[in-house]
Amino acid sequence: MPNPWDLPDELPTDLPVSRCELPDGRVLSAVQEAEAHTLWEEISNAAPYRKAAEGLRPGEAVIDVGAHIGLASLLFGGLAPESRVLAFEPAPKAYTCLEDNLARHLPAATAFRQALGAAPGTSELTYRPYVASASTLYDDAEDDARNLEAHLDNIGADERTREVVRRTFNVSQRVTVEVTTLAAVMAEHDVDRVGLLKIDVERGELDVLDGIDSACWPRIRRVLLEVHDIDGRLGRVVSRLSGLGFHATVSQWGVYVGGSVHLVLAERD
Repeated sequence: MPNPWDLPDELPTDLPVSRCELPDGRVLSAVQEAEAHTLWEEISNAAPYRKAAEGLRPGEAVIDVGAHIGLASLLFGGLAPESRVLAFEPAPKAYTCLEDNLARHLPAATAFRQALGAAPGTSELTYRPYVASASTLYDDAEDDARNLEAHLDNIGADERTREVVRRTFNVSQRVTVEVTTLAAVMAEHDVDRVGLLKIDVERGELDVLDGIDSACWPRIRRVLLEVHDIDGRLGRVVSRLSGLGFHATVSQWGVYVGGSVHLVLAERD
């Protein structure tokens, strides 16, 4: 029987790097052009992302954890050009794009092919070549399905689109990646002040926070993180940050209403 969605029975996993042109004319390397366009539209128009970069001070570091191809780094670097950007992405092909994009458009920034977690070591990444931004160290098929279906419902996807998205999302491969901690990063790279810590790591947000020791927290001024609210995790994250002296504001993109994904912007300045 012919495939009704014009997709091959076996989808390739080794995809070539593509190109994406942003509205301002900048050309980027991308894992998937359509994904890059969608993500740029989301983050560049998201009030929490712009607010997070307001008033960043010269010399303060912006640490982008789960940087993907560098879209958030480019946004923050453009809004706060005197900041020092360190971007972390463990997925090999996404890292290749990140390194190229920063070299061309934000040359003072530094890319690292590492994940951040609670302790140094190695871990197994589930890499999704068609949706690289959903690659994760923390598999949860139920949460993935919940968020995927919420997204499809909220954009009013037809059945053909739903089937294509489901099939491509489920293509994955396992990759061994290096893991470090934020405390180790700050020590190794002489980071004295963090104006903004951005975390988007697909359910690994608590582990990233666990990798920050008590000596580091007073040197971190803002945290912007994506939280998957599973088993009360959103409340735990907000409570932890509040206990550290941050004022946390929670929001949710419209496309994730009905799903677990929320944005937390925590400030103390």
